[in-house]
Amino acid sequence: MRLPRWSQRSRPTTPTGPATISYPELPTPAAAAAFAQCESRLIYEAWFAEARARDLNGLGAASPSFVVPWLVSPTRASSGVAEDTKGRGPSRGDMQEVIDWLVLAGALRPLPESQRAELVRAGEAQRVARDPEGRFRSLEPEHAAAFEAFRREEDRDSWEVIPDVMVEVYPELRTTKTKTAWGDLPGPERP
Repeated sequence: MRLPRWSQRSRPTTPTGPATISYPELPTPAAAAAFAQCESRLIYEAWFAEARARDLNGLGAASPSFVVPWLVSPTRASSGVAEDTKGRGPSRGDMQEVIDWLVLAGALRPLPESQRAELVRAGEAQRVARDPEGRFRSLEPEHAAAFEAFRREEDRDSWEVIPDVMVEVYPELRTTKTKTAWGDLPGPERP
C-alpha cells in the first residue's frame, strides 16, 4: 500500500549517500533529498580544495598573510546546485545542514573572520589578475556590482577542509578518476 503524499512530508527521514559516517535524521523526505543533492555538490567542490588553496597561496604579494588551508565554499556549491536545478533545488539553508554535519564530524572547520576578510581581498586581487581587460567590469554597473558582491560572498563563505578526516568520511575522494591531491594528501604550502 502506498502512503498519500501528505503523510510522507511528516515522517523523519535519514538521507543516504557515500559517507562512511551516520547521516542525520531530517524532518521530511524532501529535506533528505535536498541534503543528498547538497552533499553531492559539496563533494565536487571538495575535489578542488587543495587547488584553490594553492592558487590563493601563489598570488605573491596579493596572497593572504596566512598559509591558506584546503578550502570549500558552500556558497559556490549552492550556486552550482541552483544552476543544476534551474533555481528549483535546495536552498543555501539546506547546504548549511551538510556543512554543520561535516563540522560535527571534524571534516570542516570555520575560519576566523580576519582570515575570511583576507580571502575576500585575495579573491578580488585574483579576479583582477585573471581579468586584466576588465570584461566583467565592462558590464552594466549594477550587474558588475552584483557579480563582484556574489564573488566576495563566495570568498567570505570559505571553510577549512581537514583532509585526513574528509577522506575518512568520503574515501571516494582518494580514488577519483581525475588527478587531485586527495591521493597522497600533502599539506598546503606556499610556493
